Amino acid sequence: MRIKTAVLLALVSSPAISIPAAANAAPACRTVSAKVAMTSSGPADQRVAGTLCLPRGHATTVQLLIPGGFYGQAYWRMRGDRQHPSYMETMTAAGYATLAIDRLGTGASSYPPSARFGQDTHQIVISQLIRQLREGRLDGGRFAKIVLVGHSLGSTLARTVAAAHPAEVDGVILTGESSVPNEAAFEQMGTGIYRAADDPRFAGRGLDDGYLTTRPGLRATWFYHQPNADPKVIAADEATKTTDVFPPGDSYTPPAINKHIQAPVLIVNGEHDKLLAGARSSAALRAQEAPFYGPRAKLETVVVPGTGHVLNGHRTAPHWFAQARKWADRRVGGAAR
Repeated sequence: MRIKTAVLLALVSSPAISIPAAANAAPACRTVSAKVAMTSSGPADQRVAGTLCLPRGHATTVQLLIPGGFYGQAYWRMRGDRQHPSYMETMTAAGYATLAIDRLGTGASSYPPSARFGQDTHQIVISQLIRQLREGRLDGGRFAKIVLVGHSLGSTLARTVAAAHPAEVDGVILTGESSVPNEAAFEQMGTGIYRAADDPRFAGRGLDDGYLTTRPGLRATWFYHQPNADPKVIAADEATKTTDVFPPGDSYTPPAINKHIQAPVLIVNGEHDKLLAGARSSAALRAQEAPFYGPRAKLETVVVPGTGHVLNGHRTAPHWFAQARKWADRRVGGAAR
């Protein structure tokens, strides 16, 4: 079981942190519930929970925010710098709608038996959400453009869907993932993952052995560059962890598929991400990743200094938020003005 790349390249997201909203940054948000199927031909008998935030005016572009392993939608509300807006607040203030989701088996979404998860279940669910957003079935109106924004496993899912269904995606932001994972680090981190049923937080919920979670302390060790992270944020991350399910096989899709992506791509990674090998500068990251993308990707890259795997949990988070906002304006458009 390649939990090193499946579960571990998945490890990224964040906690729900109760912090006062920055002035004039609070978006108009509502909870949504989307009925989805776990297979391409199966019944829509599961539910994905999410938070849809709409800007003032009419946005024609929505960003679908996909968290990584053992995390849910709260990752996108995380404030590594508690004096500045979260990713969701930043993008909504910039005029973009955002939909942050809990993947199946996490957060407030459905918890089907783990045996029902297929290798492509998460991708199938994301494709259904894209269609529902375009058709106006999630109470936010119809959106003409969809940007997939992922972190870690969420990034793997985002680029897999964008490559398999290029006409459905208008932009892709990938964070905490690259073509050169640190396999040795994933192997080591795998020892810090265990059955959710063995964790006091999830014991008694009736979850089968396919549901996993992280052992106490794993996040601080593997996801953060601690000199540049608030201890209160790290503690909140630990306190709000969730479960996850990883189907048999490898959840890391090889980068060779990226040539099929026809939308602009932005890759953002932390300088001190222990789970990634290779590039430690923006220029080096572009040189490393460019061979895997075609010209329509118009590839751009950012390496955030002093930052680990969980980019949103570091004090540097506003840096990459600003970069992503400028990229969205330049490469995708469709923000409310």
